[in-house]
Amino acid sequence: MHFHHYTLVRLGELLLQRHKGERILSAFSQNKNELILELEGTYLRVGCHTPQTFLVALPSYSKARKNVVNLFPDAIELRLENITVVPFERILIMHFSNQHELIFKMHGLKANIMLRRKGEIIDVFNKQKEEDWHFEEAEGPYSPELESEALETNEKAIVERLKMISPIYEKYAAKRVLSMMEQGKDFPEAFRSLLQEYKDDTYFIVKEKEKIKFYLFPPSPDLPQQRIKGVEQALQQWLKYTFQQSSYKIQFKAVDREISKPLKKYKKVYESYLKNIEQLENERNPEEIGHIIMANLHAMEANAKKVSLFDFYKDETITIKLDPKLNPQENAKRYYDKHKTRRSRLLYLKEQLEDIENKFLQAEEDYEAFRQLPHPADIEFGQMGFDPIELKNMKTFNKRFRREMKEAEVEKSPFRHFKKSGYEIFVGKNARNNDELSFKFANKNDTWLHAKDVSGSHVVIRHRAGKDLPEEVLEYAAQLAAFYSKRKTDTLVPVLYTPRKYIRKRKGDPPGMVAVDRERVIMVEPVRE
Repeated sequence: MHFHHYTLVRLGELLLQRHKGERILSAFSQNKNELILELEGTYLRVGCHTPQTFLVALPSYSKARKNVVNLFPDAIELRLENITVVPFERILIMHFSNQHELIFKMHGLKANIMLRRKGEIIDVFNKQKEEDWHFEEAEGPYSPELESEALETNEKAIVERLKMISPIYEKYAAKRVLSMMEQGKDFPEAFRSLLQEYKDDTYFIVKEKEKIKFYLFPPSPDLPQQRIKGVEQALQQWLKYTFQQSSYKIQFKAVDREISKPLKKYKKVYESYLKNIEQLENERNPEEIGHIIMANLHAMEANAKKVSLFDFYKDETITIKLDPKLNPQENAKRYYDKHKTRRSRLLYLKEQLEDIENKFLQAEEDYEAFRQLPHPADIEFGQMGFDPIELKNMKTFNKRFRREMKEAEVEKSPFRHFKKSGYEIFVGKNARNNDELSFKFANKNDTWLHAKDVSGSHVVIRHRAGKDLPEEVLEYAAQLAAFYSKRKTDTLVPVLYTPRKYIRKRKGDPPGMVAVDRERVIMVEPVRE
């Protein structure tokens, strides 16, 4: 609506009245698909589908210091002599001295600006639109005889009739004519009233959901709107509100996308942990199977794949799977080892569950705080425009959120990170990362671990001043070292450990290789969680 034929007519008349005889001082672009045309008394800001198409006169404009492209050099210093609008078209032509013309073709996706001299196009704003190098304006189709013919009060029929009169009369004009016909006017009378409203220099900026629209006549009173006198001010305000709405929408969607990620992530992890805990607690305890085997060693045959034994826990006979390569005692030990792994995993999951729950609750709290901001479709809009407090709140929230994200990224550890009984455990990801962990990140009193005699990740337990390292923390860190090594599939893995101060890098050692001066060894099962 803002680049309607009648809007261009009114704007052209105003520009000619105020700026006739003024010179073009500069023409440049600093935003994609936008041209700034500087006259001695005004700036014309022209957008060729950015995504809006617009032509707005501004009292001032801040030119950037870089990323500015100067355009239409042949137009500089030309003086404005006249402005015309092609009848029943959205084409405004500014006529300058020396038979030069700037043609503003405001055709939505096909919008463009051409410089013509003595009837020949010599420059084009969007040079990719090759057809505009041969542009010739023509009056839009118009059938005045249809203005006086009677018509039924039907929106579809009105839309079709207005299109037949001229394509410049769009669907919103049909709604206006329908409204007047429903109040008792016939079509010819309603159409004449519509033309009169088009010529009125009063405009309406309307917010419809997430869009800002420019009306040339009164919209529905139910819609949030601002009434403005004068085409120049109306277009300026429309452009301002359009950019405010667009900025708010972009910020809202960007924050919504990022702030919902941890909420979804921790919710999924929390539910997964609960499911795994429930599964482990409900499954048969392998230790009981080991006890049943040990109580029936005399009844078991060698190299058997399975055996049926009396289950004195449930008072029934059960079938137990065996490894035929192992003897009965070794099969019992295999079930005892499974029990230790199950117990260790269960303890880890329960310990981590509280931390995950806290993170989930914090993410939920952050998301709820964000949802207090109005959706782009719900921002308050009225005679004074958008609610400045709501715009400011969005800008402030977005700024704080981006800062917190940046700080969190800086603080994010480049290593795998685990927790056990209040102790932080860090695991290297590759050879170079191992060196960074051991020689740049770790402190001399931290505990350092590594699977013995095989390649694998360095593991560091952060030292806590005044506290002795608990056995379960050491064992858990050793299990991580075993898991992140070439022996991760072994039943038991020797893991050496020592204070960080007792490892060193020798000259010529490849990344990840170290020398250990003092060490102790612990035997553990490889466990990650």
